[in-house]
Amino acid sequence: DESSRIAWLETELVSKRPLIPALDALKPTDRVREVLDTFYVLATLPAECMGAYCISMSRSASDILAVRLLQVKCGVVMPMRVAPLFETREDLQNAPVVMERVLKVAAYKGVISGRHEVMLGYSDSSKDAGKIASLWELHVAMESLLTVGKEAGVHLNFFHG
Repeated sequence: DESSRIAWLETELVSKRPLIPALDALKPTDRVREVLDTFYVLATLPAECMGAYCISMSRSASDILAVRLLQVKCGVVMPMRVAPLFETREDLQNAPVVMERVLKVAAYKGVISGRHEVMLGYSDSSKDAGKIASLWELHVAMESLLTVGKEAGVHLNFFHG
């Protein structure tokens, strides 16, 4: 469940022990190998090459924390900003709860320098709920997220897609 995932991710974010064995010993599926290879390549790039790591279809705090953990455990020295993309009507409605939970994780909040990006999606929420309802949900989500950020002492920067 989500609580267990978050607890595990919090523990691993501060753990000094290696998490990911050598790929030849791990024998990952092609999909897992592609994800790990991506993060290993990111670890070789200069920090100025990095932008935000957008997570499409973000639904939970563990989605965001998992990306942060992969960056840490794959050796990304200057981690990329992690930007969840909340796309569907339900995701927009849940976004404040998700961000509130993420911003309570000390090991995560401590590395974001008081700033966090959030992407809000238009097309899926419009398909999902209709244009007017989608616009309303986007408005409500932004207002609620601003409150969450303010209460956590974090400036949220929105971008739309």
